[in-house]
Amino acid sequence: MIIRLERFYSTYATMVSWQILTLGAVAALIAAVAGPFGTFSAMPLGGRFLYWGAIVLSSVVLGYTGYALVRLVVDPDNKLRTILWGSLAGTVLVTGAVWTCNTIAAASSDLEPPTFWVLLSYVALINASVGVLRLLLMHHTQTLAPASEDQSDMTLTEVPRLARRLPPEVQGDILHMSVKDHFVEVNTNNGSASIRMRFRDALDELDGVHGYRVHRSHWVAHRAVQGIEKDQARVFLRLPEGKRVPVSRNYHTTLEEAGWL
Repeated sequence: MIIRLERFYSTYATMVSWQILTLGAVAALIAAVAGPFGTFSAMPLGGRFLYWGAIVLSSVVLGYTGYALVRLVVDPDNKLRTILWGSLAGTVLVTGAVWTCNTIAAASSDLEPPTFWVLLSYVALINASVGVLRLLLMHHTQTLAPASEDQSDMTLTEVPRLARRLPPEVQGDILHMSVKDHFVEVNTNNGSASIRMRFRDALDELDGVHGYRVHRSHWVAHRAVQGIEKDQARVFLRLPEGKRVPVSRNYHTTLEEAGWL
């Protein structure tokens, strides 16, 4: 049950990203100024801002909620089923919210909202489009993943800048990095060494080696991941020789997009 709740809350991770917030704000602004669906003639500018702001905010929140609820009961590995049922759940929730907003607006203005079934068809079409976009993005990510891995393996022969900082006896394929005080501990297939530098600079000097930042203090190479372990609400990546690396909740989305969660 704890793992399922973790799935529920992690669904909202991207909702508060600057991309989603900016997109929502721009959509509400454009709709308020343009006044589609009869809102231009039925409401003053201030009323349109309130109306479309409420429509966009409730649609985003409840759309995410639909997916979050589905992830409580559907196997997260079944991406297609999650997207299909998530779109359906989002359609039901968003339609109810928009219908409520329309009812309130119609009582205080000259707005003539569409009928419930017309509104439902609009919302279903939008959610279906979002679902198709999710599927396309997922397919694009899965298609690129093997190519990225192959490319990173090829560039290893060119030696990333970070590897050149290591002692000769330790140089090799970089598998894991972690921060300790003001040092970055770099683990390779030939051993480990500590380098005094900032973590973000170390990440920049990987020069395209395929991997994931899974914590504020940890980066793991794709080739080093042997599996996922879950301990109540905590998630760990299993590495060679029994080593485990914690995955911060803020980075769950990264692993979900990569197909690990």
